[in-house]
Amino acid sequence: MATNGVNGANGAPHLPALAHNAGDFLQHKYDYVIVGGGTAGLVVAARLTENPDVTVGVLEAGKNRLGDMLVDTPGAFFQMFNNPEYDWAFMTEPQKHNQNKKHHVVRGKMLGGSSGINYMMYVRGSNQDYDDWAVLAKDKGWNAEKMSQYMRKHQTLEPIPDEVVDRATTPFVGEFHGTSGPCRTSFNHSFLPIEHDFIKACDEVTGCDKKPNDPWSGDHIGFYNTLGLVCRTGPNAGKRSYAARGYFAANAERPNLHVLCEALVSSVQLDGNKATGVNFVHEGKTHTVKAGREVIISGGAIQSPQILELSGIGDPAVLSAAGVECKVENKAVGANFQDHSLTAVSWALATGNPSFEVVHQPEVMAAAQQELMEKQTGPLTHIASTQGFFPYKLFASEAEQADIIKSVEDSIPNLTPFQQEQYKLTIDALKDSKSANLQIVFVPLGAGYEEGIQDQSKIFPPPPPDREKMQVTAALCLQYPLSRGTVHIKSSDPTQHPIVDPAYLKHPADVAVLAKGLKMLDEVSKSAHLDGKVSHRVAPGPEVDLSNEEQRKKWVQEFCMSEYHLCGSVAMGDAVDSRLRVKGVQNLRVADASVFPNHVSGNIVSSVYAVAEKAADLIKEDWDYGALSKGSS
Repeated sequence: MATNGVNGANGAPHLPALAHNAGDFLQHKYDYVIVGGGTAGLVVAARLTENPDVTVGVLEAGKNRLGDMLVDTPGAFFQMFNNPEYDWAFMTEPQKHNQNKKHHVVRGKMLGGSSGINYMMYVRGSNQDYDDWAVLAKDKGWNAEKMSQYMRKHQTLEPIPDEVVDRATTPFVGEFHGTSGPCRTSFNHSFLPIEHDFIKACDEVTGCDKKPNDPWSGDHIGFYNTLGLVCRTGPNAGKRSYAARGYFAANAERPNLHVLCEALVSSVQLDGNKATGVNFVHEGKTHTVKAGREVIISGGAIQSPQILELSGIGDPAVLSAAGVECKVENKAVGANFQDHSLTAVSWALATGNPSFEVVHQPEVMAAAQQELMEKQTGPLTHIASTQGFFPYKLFASEAEQADIIKSVEDSIPNLTPFQQEQYKLTIDALKDSKSANLQIVFVPLGAGYEEGIQDQSKIFPPPPPDREKMQVTAALCLQYPLSRGTVHIKSSDPTQHPIVDPAYLKHPADVAVLAKGLKMLDEVSKSAHLDGKVSHRVAPGPEVDLSNEEQRKKWVQEFCMSEYHLCGSVAMGDAVDSRLRVKGVQNLRVADASVFPNHVSGNIVSSVYAVAEKAADLIKEDWDYGALSKGSS
């Protein structure tokens, strides 16, 4: 499979597979109809159409944004947050365990859009994460060994620049990475001195100075600079690498692939308990497209359960309250919703120590823009790559650990059988001294604590002109949440957002584990490696004593927000089976982050790509086995 789009006149993408209107789209017959042209949906579409005898239609509610500078430029992605042209702007229900705040949950609304829209840090989960999936799905095909092939299949590791080969901060081993996949991954070309200093301080405080051979080996405990989904070579150098370019544009000449944008799906058409097509709205008119073999839903962790429920598949009580007739009972739809919640600490740097806030200086921004245009590199092509993982146990006494475990065990009798299995696996992770329970993401920017939770476009605002010192922020992210939320429709109207309740911090163990991470960050700020480089803590303010456990917990509850790693709302082993088929329905699958049976330690986009790659193989096995060599790569 090629990894670059075919360009037409004036360099504009030549996309014959992109339908101009519903009439163009509906003139074709489809074996498979895919609902959602985001990360997962475009992967499945590309892989299925490797067989020229198979026809695939994709319906995407967002616009085609190929060639859009905000999408392409890594440093511009915050400008898309809460912009209705790019972001669904879903808001959660008020979170009573987090000061009754509503949270802005960022979701891409465009062809190839993904969780976080443009959050390009590229991390894979641990081996144990995928082995746990296999346990919950009761299918060894989802274990770490099997999933590793799909991690490599979607990736091409770009050449590593000489200036970033310092294994103290950028460990890697080629054997764990793909060399011919549609998604380009790379390291930043350069790093701020404070990024290296922060890594050394984390190493010192945690004792994790021995780096993993490669965080992509399935063992990622430690601190380092990680990969990003950014092209560094070829015609797309300096641009974001994502599904619309790598999986769609690269294959848009295929006559058996057709995509219609700005098409809002209202429901899956059912004949009894068999999916036969999809109803959608385009330019104000309602249409139906038939699927000869299957319908595949790839709407993400919010919209996949929404579409299922709009179709009459779900909990009868939920459907009745929304005015939808229940056609197939499946109470697991919309349940088990999970997200990585985070808290954060910000510091002012000592005078003379730069952060990325320097780009707000007009002369620096002008130089960065020139470097981007002329060389396809520079700070506007960088991601926040400094990060790491560590076990919370390093900062908890045996008595505190015992209290946390007991709080989890005490809640198990009140759970569904599926969730009981999840909790038992999470208990194992909490007990394991090598489990990556917590993630640190070091962002060389000051954070907007007052407004950022409810509007993430304001989470990293420009510094005020009268501020002398630049700032940095460390986000502390909970990897294995015990809190379980829900996503459910409130109306039969597909334009109405569903009720999104992630239940952040509902379980006390989540608060306790994050509080232990704050203890770690407090010690990091006092490390000799940051002496003379960090001036003072900005948030929480000096009135908060981070050496005090109760005050740490209070800060977690005061400032907690989404890492936009939403998953689990149509969980494998619960709502769908291990082949991703919706239970109780024929010819209907789900393939996206909603099928994660449990959360993973790490940013989720690589796992979404891997799930989609595997989903395509499962579909091929069920329908096209023996004819897979045609056109395959």
